[in-house]
Order: sequence, then structure tokens, then C-alpha cells
Amino acid sequence: MFAVKKRFSGLLLMLAIIMILSACSNGAGSSAAEQTATGTESASGSTEATTESSTDSGTSASATRIYKSLSGDVEIPAEPKRIVTDMYVSDLLALGVKPVGAVNYYLDNPFYADQVADVEGIGDRGAVSLEKVVELNPDLIITYSADAEEIEKYQKIAPTVVIPYGTFTNVHDEIRGFGELMNKSEEAEAWLKSYDESIEASRAKVKAVIKPEETFSILEVSDKSYYGYGDNFGRGGQAVYRALELAPLEITKKELMGDTQWKEISREVIGDYAGDHIFLTVSEGNANYQGDAIWQNLPAVKNNQVYELQEDRYWYFDPIAIQGQAEEFADMIVERAQQNRK
Repeated sequence: MFAVKKRFSGLLLMLAIIMILSACSNGAGSSAAEQTATGTESASGSTEATTESSTDSGTSASATRIYKSLSGDVEIPAEPKRIVTDMYVSDLLALGVKPVGAVNYYLDNPFYADQVADVEGIGDRGAVSLEKVVELNPDLIITYSADAEEIEKYQKIAPTVVIPYGTFTNVHDEIRGFGELMNKSEEAEAWLKSYDESIEASRAKVKAVIKPEETFSILEVSDKSYYGYGDNFGRGGQAVYRALELAPLEITKKELMGDTQWKEISREVIGDYAGDHIFLTVSEGNANYQGDAIWQNLPAVKNNQVYELQEDRYWYFDPIAIQGQAEEFADMIVERAQQNRK
């Protein structure tokens, strides 16, 4: 009986030890969890812009920051690696960032086509394939869409920043805005320095052959009429009036350089909108445009100062395209001036 009691006492002792060890283990786990929670709270409280989540091994799994967009605060990756955008390819490329997917129209931009050969198309404007976007597994989506339903679908795929069409009205604000979004302000300033040098060189070329009072118009020919354009609607407007600072007609400033940037113009009154020089956007079917008697009597036509622009090259008006167009326009003007002097 003594032996039984002794064995029983031993079992009780072992049980007590096991219970104590178990309690200690549970307590240590609780303490570690509390420390992790406290540490996270402290980190998020010290900086509103950045938060970080870690794995059990202590390796950083992801870091995010808050971007204050026009539509509200958005938590985005601190260093996004897989960006999908419908429109803003040029702005990303200027900062040294290549998206993994974009709308086909913007991937066809001839001014940076050589830089996006391996970027996936996600469909056309107004017909983006959400399935393709999902397939690309983006960690950030940048869109100009104003469609609330479309934006909501994007947000279910990845953090989404909405930059409405027309948010930026000049190249400098646009590139700096994207520099802030991508946390690449130094890269933005470096690109703008190069841009400014290029534009200054192009302006100098033009000033050498054009008098300050000479005026420039941007027109487009269609089957039954013409269209006139201002300084913020493609067709080279940003390059002509903003980058090169060429002079518009007073009627252009009044009617086409505000909220309204284009208008249809009947053939009978085209002379009112035709400056000393005309940049004329044409389709393949209208190349080498001869026009009617009214067109042939325009001073710009008589003086051989009409510069034809193929539509699919000069519709674009992103920062990289504007720089390229300004360089091309300067060369066109100089070459034509030299031809006319002979």
C-alpha cells in the first residue's frame, strides 16, 4: 500500500509540473501577442504615411503608405511593383517605372512605343478587360475613369488611385503629381530638367526663323468641314501653344482656350480661324490635302506654311508625346522656312 501511495504521489507531482509548464507556455504566447500588437500600434501612430506588416520570422512582408487622392485617402504599396493603368503610361515611364498592363491605345503611342514592348494590353478605351487585369495580379491600379461602377470593380482587385481626366493642366504639375504618387520626386525633377532643356532648344530653333507676330492655328479636315483646336486637346496643341509658345489667333484664344477646346468650323468661314501657319491634322484619306477654292486662297496655303500631321501620331498629349511633338514641330518649321527662302 505504501508503494501504491508512493507511485500515486509521484503521478500527482508529474501532473503538477506539466500544468505549471503549460501555464507558462500559454502566458509567454499571450505576452508575445500583446507585444506585437503594441509594436504595431506604436508604428502606425508615429507615421500616418507608412505601415508595415511582418511575418513570424520578422521579415517585412509588405509596406504601405497613405496617398491623399482627390477622391480621398488610399492605402497603397510603399513601392508598388505591378502597376496597371488605363491611361498614365507616359507619366510612369518618365519616372523610370514600367507598368505591367495598360490600355492598348496608350501602348500604341509612337513616342514611347519602344519602351513598352513587353507591357500587356488590357483592352481598349471604354472596354477594359477586368479578367486581364486580374490575371496581371496588380498591386496598384491607376485610372482616369469617372465610372463609379468601374472604379469599384478595380478596387476589389487592388488598391486604386483615381486621377480624373483633366486633373493636370501642364507637364510640370503632371510629372510632379506622379512623382508624389510614386514617391519619386527626385526622378520627377530630373526628368523635368531634361524636358525643359529640350523645349528651350526647340523654342530657340523656332525663334530663329519666325517673327513674334506670326500666328499659328491647329485645324483638322473632315469630309464636310474643319475642326479647330486649342491648347489642351491633342492634335499638337500643348506642344504648339504651351511648349513652343507660338502665338494663336485672338479668335482661337477666345473660343478654344478655355473650357471649350474644339469646335466644328464650316468651310465658308475657315479663313477666320486660319493663322499665318496651320498645323493640319489629316487622315490617310486626306493626305496631301488640296481643299477647295477658299482653302487655296488662305495666306498660309499660298505661302507654303501648312504642316500636315497624321492623326494617329498627334492625337496623343502626354508629357513624353508633348516633348517629342515640340521637337518635331520645331524641325518642320525650320525646314519649311529654309525651303521657302530658296
